[in-house]
Amino acid sequence: MNIQKISIRAGTMAVVLVCCAIPSLAQTSFKAPEVTSVTGIPYPIQSIADGVVVLDVSLNDKGAITASTVVRDIPSLTPAATSSIQSWKFTPASRQGKPEPSVVRVAVVFRPRVYFAAGPAFTPFLSEGGTKREDQRYVPPGIVSVTYPQYPINAAAPGTVVIQVIVGKSQSIQRLKVVRDLPPFTQFALSAANQWRFQAAALNGRPITSNLVVAFVFPALSER
Repeated sequence: MNIQKISIRAGTMAVVLVCCAIPSLAQTSFKAPEVTSVTGIPYPIQSIADGVVVLDVSLNDKGAITASTVVRDIPSLTPAATSSIQSWKFTPASRQGKPEPSVVRVAVVFRPRVYFAAGPAFTPFLSEGGTKREDQRYVPPGIVSVTYPQYPINAAAPGTVVIQVIVGKSQSIQRLKVVRDLPPFTQFALSAANQWRFQAAALNGRPITSNLVVAFVFPALSER
């Protein structure tokens, strides 16, 4: 009788351990999509606006763009961001080595046209549903705060720097990867990106290490 009870308890414990291990396995086997090739983003010459446009770019299991959802809009700047990103290339997300459709978050920073710029106020953009245990989706990182880059005094022409930011499950930045380099702007973009604060991505309602893309668009400075 005692032997039977021990066997039942051991079996129950094994089931519990397996059930607990499944979400952990799903997280460790998930790899978020990554950007591999980009083009510059023009700063619309007719626009007097600045700030951060945020897009959620939907990808299929081959990494091709299927849709772009505007989640933070600046009407005179958003079209330039959405049209430029259509030519970008990505690797798809994968789970247990198998590619799958997913979403990559892209923040496009249109820096003010003046030399010294604090930039407009930024309202935190947090991902909904990321903390719900029943939510089985992949939820990309949220953006808590941003910093605008300084402007290099030796810049000859405006342009775009694109950085992939790896955000750990503790919400800290683990790595900054330059995808589009444009000296002398790059070092200023990296310095600014390193001061951004994020909400961790989530999978199965649990925080995971993931990434998002930040594009810094440096304009020609205003003469005024």
